[in-house]
Amino acid sequence: MKIHLFDVGPFLLDGGSIFGVVPKEKWGKFFTVDEQNRIKLGLNVVLIESKDRKILVDSGVFGSKERLLENLSKLKISPEAVTDIVFTHLHYDHSGGAFDYRYDTLIPVFKNAKYYVNRIELENALNPDDRTRFFYKKEIASFLSRSGDTILFDNSFSINEEVEILHAPGHTDGHSVVIAYGERMHLIAGDMFPTLYHFEKPYFMTAFDGNLKQNLKTKKHFLNMLSKRKSRVYFYHHLEKPFLDL
Repeated sequence: MKIHLFDVGPFLLDGGSIFGVVPKEKWGKFFTVDEQNRIKLGLNVVLIESKDRKILVDSGVFGSKERLLENLSKLKISPEAVTDIVFTHLHYDHSGGAFDYRYDTLIPVFKNAKYYVNRIELENALNPDDRTRFFYKKEIASFLSRSGDTILFDNSFSINEEVEILHAPGHTDGHSVVIAYGERMHLIAGDMFPTLYHFEKPYFMTAFDGNLKQNLKTKKHFLNMLSKRKSRVYFYHHLEKPFLDL
């Protein structure tokens, strides 16, 4: 098994939104803000090469396609060779790069890939509320709901004996993480731990977290799992520190 990591950002976001109620006095020690109070974050897409599978975990935003394809090309991997795309959730910054527009029509970038998404997540993306409608792109949810290549799951799904998707609710009701089992356990955390700081201080929450109590419970569960064996955890939004070995 081989695991590759590449940033398809940068991603500019209001500093307060990624840290919720944590005061700027604290998070401002780690980030420089621009004139709009935005900080520069990463969009750290993971590629897992496992047996005959080439599995992408998340895909960046609309506009990330070129950087995504450039990184794959460096590995001599064509878009047609990607077999699977796992969406930890369907917020636009995790799902947009897997799609492009031809005129007004949404088209897939990876034409031979299967798509994996939690059943609750897809339902919520199809029917967002007044708050969450700003986080989802309904055209992506609509495409996935109609595609015969979409695989929905509830609690877990094993792509093969090395790669497993697990329900990890809190950031969204249908949020998932991916675990790849090799010499160490690789936890691709999505937005459960968007940065190293959210990992070191699990009570740090983003303004986008839907269920804070559930999110903390989920974080503690996976922290306990990580403590039991040699592990690496991947942070989707941390530009300078995209992973940590434990």
